[in-house]
Amino acid sequence: MVELREGYVQAGDYRTHYVETGSGKPVLMLHSADPGSGGAMEFRHNIGPFGEHFRVVAPDIIGFGKTDPPLSLLTHPAYVEHMLAFIDAIGLQDFNLVGNSRGGLIAISVAAERPAQVGRMVLAGNAGGGIPPEMQAHALSAFANYTPSPENIRTILGRSYFDLDRSVTPEELNQYLEASKPQYESYARVGGYPMDVPNLKPLLAEMKTPVLFFFGKDDKVFAIEQGLAGFVSTPGARFFGISNCGHHPQSEYPKEFNALAIPFLKGELEPGT
Repeated sequence: MVELREGYVQAGDYRTHYVETGSGKPVLMLHSADPGSGGAMEFRHNIGPFGEHFRVVAPDIIGFGKTDPPLSLLTHPAYVEHMLAFIDAIGLQDFNLVGNSRGGLIAISVAAERPAQVGRMVLAGNAGGGIPPEMQAHALSAFANYTPSPENIRTILGRSYFDLDRSVTPEELNQYLEASKPQYESYARVGGYPMDVPNLKPLLAEMKTPVLFFFGKDDKVFAIEQGLAGFVSTPGARFFGISNCGHHPQSEYPKEFNALAIPFLKGELEPGT
């Protein structure tokens, strides 16, 4: 089992929890907004293998895990501002990005804000957002209306994972449930679940950072067709789709994900290499 180093740092207004392992060029891993999600949880099958090649840093974004709860109703810019403050607080200068779902949105904006610092980027279950406004409330209603219970955590994660029992152990499911309780209590205090899914495809269209997309063919949260649209508009990007896979390819098919993402971030998948 990989040995994780835990840390806390003040990033803007939020005391931010993170785990890290390994050494070398940093890889910043940004997790999804599933109930109970967090850096160590979402990348539980990736941190160790990546740590054999890189210094892996996996923070909990605002309101998740052991990071401080939100001070107000969150929007995408607040997540990005927090992550830029985190990057500065731990002194990252030249790093790669891995983002899943909401973490992918944050990663895209970070890469656009700090192009000189970001080497390469892997996006799982996200290709720039851009859910049409008339579909946004429907797409996010399950997350917004979630209340913590064993039945509800199974239902909502069953939507995110193609085969929940195959991908999430009973112990992990309980960890999701317990972590979701303070998360949703904090949403209630600030007035609700963060509902914005910005359209970042224009940023991808101007992206100089090499991008590798991973998508599940059976993703019910962010359809593969939307992912392909983002891929088509992103210069020089690569796309890998997986059948019988939902919204979390990095944890549903970690062997495939690690086998491609690690050499991609190392620059070993270029022509002639």
